[in-house]
Amino acid sequence: MLHLSKRLPEFGIYTEEIRVDWAEAVERAQRIVHECGDPKPEDLRDHGVYLVFGVGRFIDPYTITVNDEQLRGDQILIATGAHTARPPIDGLEQALTHVDILQLRKPPSSLIVIGGGVIAMEFAYIFAQLGTRVTVLELLDQILANVDEDVRVAIAEHAAKLGIEIQTGVRVTSIQRDSGGFRVEAAVGTGETVSVASEVVLLAAGQVPTVDGLGLDQAGVKYDKHGIETDSALRTNVPHIWAAGDVRRGSPQLSPIASHGARLATRNALLSRSDPFDESLVPYIVGLTPIVAGVGLTKQGAIERGIEIFEHTQTYASVCPAANVVGEPEGFVKLIFSRDDRRLLGAHAFGASAGELVQQMAFPIRTKLTASELAEMLFVFPGLSQVLEYAVRPRPGD
Repeated sequence: MLHLSKRLPEFGIYTEEIRVDWAEAVERAQRIVHECGDPKPEDLRDHGVYLVFGVGRFIDPYTITVNDEQLRGDQILIATGAHTARPPIDGLEQALTHVDILQLRKPPSSLIVIGGGVIAMEFAYIFAQLGTRVTVLELLDQILANVDEDVRVAIAEHAAKLGIEIQTGVRVTSIQRDSGGFRVEAAVGTGETVSVASEVVLLAAGQVPTVDGLGLDQAGVKYDKHGIETDSALRTNVPHIWAAGDVRRGSPQLSPIASHGARLATRNALLSRSDPFDESLVPYIVGLTPIVAGVGLTKQGAIERGIEIFEHTQTYASVCPAANVVGEPEGFVKLIFSRDDRRLLGAHAFGASAGELVQQMAFPIRTKLTASELAEMLFVFPGLSQVLEYAVRPRPGD
């Protein structure tokens, strides 16, 4: 709520000083992650799970070696996740990862972020709101490439208001130590070289599947640098070996997909089933302030599929008193409908509680509700959901 703390006088609240202790904030966040994270080892052992901690590697299709111990399984699930991509940049070892940067005792005065994806933009927003001068260098011609185009434009405009400088279409070539920290050299499409200085450099150029060192060749599993190949049931080309989560080729790197995929692959393996994984409707959020969220097709995705659509875009401020009451009127919801059968295909939002609003639209998308059916729904008042009430109403041209 740091962004609101700076506007307390708007709410008739006055305070002498608001101070952020970065180390304490990170410690609290880590504590929450630990408390809400995966089952503790003792819990797993109590349920009969045999745990071995170490680096595992296949020595044949049925056998894995860990710490000089050999483990044999009739069914094997690979869920090694992904790790930070390390592009060929001279001096890259001087950059911090998103894990390293949490160890800082205080926010840096300036920060260069290499990458323009989810992790990159989340940290750019965090530090910009703490007063850090932030520069984002993205190789592609746009940030958050998989986000709906209108939302992406709104993010870029909002980031500029926070003082975040975004440069797209640039390829970082080197990181050099400078008197005040580091100097990053990058090449733009015209062949020109740009140079940016900062106290800290954050490497957030995406995640790549963790496949090296697993001995997948010994197991006969098909893979490449983009991940392990599976069928729709999450089975690899080796019938008793399965893969789930970020290690899969082509899988969106999202927590809901990883956790659901692991459950599905385990069920298929142990019950000799081949239930397919439907990845067509996965909600996501990007932890900016305001929040970014989406589910279903984007406008670009619909066009690529040859689907003719119509859109409803509704701003928070014009219809939602709750947004004004909580002091977060900035943002909008965008709904995408099929013109042929008027079904809801996608929902995208940039604003307060965007994740919850988008989640409300996931069920109508899955159950194929039409625009007319959605218009008959009642929404809570007062509440941020009211923006959806106006977003689903019929409009001229539908």
